[in-house]
Amino acid sequence: MRSPRKLGLLLFLLLLTGSVTSIVVATAWLPDENTTIEILGYNLYKFEGSGHYAVFYPLPNGSAKLLKTGKVGLLPTLIKIPREEWLRAFSAENNNVLRTQPVPLVIFVNDKGLGFATLRGSKIILKPIEVPNNPSVMTTKACPKGYVPEGPRYCVPNDVTTNWVEVLESKTITEPISFIGIRVENNVLRKLEFEMWLFLHRSTYAYWTVGLNVGPITVYTKKLGEHFEGKGIDIGYRTPGNIHPEDSVWSRYVNLYVKYQVVVFGVLAYDRYTGKFTKLPVMATYPLEIISEGRYTIEETSNGPKFVEGTKGLWSPFISSEPHYYRVPDSSQVQRIWLSSSGEQTIVYMRGHSSDNFTSESSLSVPIGPGIVKALQETGLISKYPNLIKVLNSISLTFGFHYYSGEQSGFLYSIKGTPEHDCYALVYIMKVNTSNYRHVDVPILLVTVTNGKSSGSCDPRTGLCIDSADKS
Repeated sequence: MRSPRKLGLLLFLLLLTGSVTSIVVATAWLPDENTTIEILGYNLYKFEGSGHYAVFYPLPNGSAKLLKTGKVGLLPTLIKIPREEWLRAFSAENNNVLRTQPVPLVIFVNDKGLGFATLRGSKIILKPIEVPNNPSVMTTKACPKGYVPEGPRYCVPNDVTTNWVEVLESKTITEPISFIGIRVENNVLRKLEFEMWLFLHRSTYAYWTVGLNVGPITVYTKKLGEHFEGKGIDIGYRTPGNIHPEDSVWSRYVNLYVKYQVVVFGVLAYDRYTGKFTKLPVMATYPLEIISEGRYTIEETSNGPKFVEGTKGLWSPFISSEPHYYRVPDSSQVQRIWLSSSGEQTIVYMRGHSSDNFTSESSLSVPIGPGIVKALQETGLISKYPNLIKVLNSISLTFGFHYYSGEQSGFLYSIKGTPEHDCYALVYIMKVNTSNYRHVDVPILLVTVTNGKSSGSCDPRTGLCIDSADKS
């Protein structure tokens, strides 16, 4: 039996000779979506589905390069991915930090609408995302010829070969972001006890997160992203016993320095509300580096957080009373946990760990930082596309924890408390669509305990806490 590499070379020769009949037979051996075939510096891909696709790849200089456009057909296609640019960039920087090369992102359109995929194997299944048709803008205008509905307001082209998608902006941001946190409002807890642990090593994987302004935001992730390389970080933050949060707003956040890429695409679209052609903003985020490193144990004392033990590295994480994120995504779902004043109780307990699959226990969602908002404002893109704010309000960074080299990654998030009076805890969950189209509830480790009477970040009518107190 021929090896995959030899078969790949055979297929390459068949592509050159144009032997279609032989290619049909040869494509039968193509491996699954987690295996990649390389031919003379190119990767071989077989797209399954229908429609037109465009493949983009972020570069170390912060840009995003168009690698390939095409229409799904019978033949496989060869794509060269410039990974050597990332290798050169990594060799010139600190190799201790956790960092990863991005995987190429595929945007495609067909008669079902818009969809996304990633190139991490030879078989790429193109299945459009499902956007519930819950109209936020009532309109009776039909889509123009050659366009199909994408949500309740927009239409996208289903059969166009060129100039249907472009990169409007691409930015790399380095800043501290809150990974874990707790906020207590209106003195609702008489006593509080918590334990927060975060372990990020080479078994941590990066994923694309995509946001749209076509209705309910859909977040997409691939089955397995790209794992990080380098030294990891272990950070534990706990209370040695009960503490008494006496301030009207008492909060603590664990912040790590990260580098991430944000790419804003513009997809040719027709706005049924205005009756004009426009660009539908699509925003994609990808975590590139977890810069904070080392091992830390921190305790909350009557005088505030105190470093207890560990080995400090560069860009040390830190504890703050204000969150370092733009906002908790609007696209996240909020679970309200009722807390009675009957005594001490567990408010929330979540545990994450490495696994073979992408699950609620092997993933984590982190809001983006305010740096990208400032960067996009400075470019004038937000003023040109005001709807981009809605997308910014809805995206996050997605991490997965999977087995790799015998290392473990994950988290422990445990909070106990004694309520002063009846209240509730707000727990945030991101709904993620995986490559096999399962829906996974990815936790956001930012919990608010409140009675809903605050005029701050919690809406007293709904109890939803979605705004950040970070004003930077």
